[in-house]
Amino acid sequence: MKNNICVISWLLGAMLISCLLPTEASGQYRPTIDVQEWPSGKVVLTSGDTIYGPVTFYRTEEVISVLNEDGTKSSYSPVNVQYFVAQEEPSGRAYTFRSLPWDLGRGYTDFKKPTFFEQLNQGDFTLIMREEYTQKDASRAEMLYAHNAMYGSEYYVPGSEWVDQIKGLYYIMLPDGEIVTLRNVRRDLHQLFGNKSREVKRFVKEKKLSYEKQHQLIAIVNFYNSLK
Repeated sequence: MKNNICVISWLLGAMLISCLLPTEASGQYRPTIDVQEWPSGKVVLTSGDTIYGPVTFYRTEEVISVLNEDGTKSSYSPVNVQYFVAQEEPSGRAYTFRSLPWDLGRGYTDFKKPTFFEQLNQGDFTLIMREEYTQKDASRAEMLYAHNAMYGSEYYVPGSEWVDQIKGLYYIMLPDGEIVTLRNVRRDLHQLFGNKSREVKRFVKEKKLSYEKQHQLIAIVNFYNSLK
């Protein structure tokens, strides 16, 4: 039993270190649960100006910071930004974030606030995402690690008492710019798919896809767009 506890402690320590430190494979990391950093990026402002440099995204505050060549930093909120692209090195993988007018999920109001969303695909139905953060008891961390491996969720271990869980919140942006919240991803998507729903379900079954895994969810939405 003692050996098992030691192994679990070692695994958790390794997970923490791998989450905190940038790696050559990823080129980006999280210094805290809701802050993400990339070594290079491009920010296109509403003024039309374009700024290049390392990018830090403060997700909770809805602010991005760019490190300028002279060592100073410039910060921008969604109202000042059209979109920004953050890029890993040396892989070159790019992450695109757009500033979109959003009613914050309150369908009863006409007020819309510029908000950052990560854009996951292109097409008539655009899959976009934000993040939500919850905490779990770290004594169950080994169970959470097993869940992470199975379902592709992300977990970050900030200390010995709590495990912070990163949950993706998904939305569909329609061609007219309306943002639809996918509260129940599978059900709400198929309502939007309408008379194409049966074809999409057949595709999901044949390819053994899951609505729980982001890359497979992107494939499902892209297949629907291909039917259009």
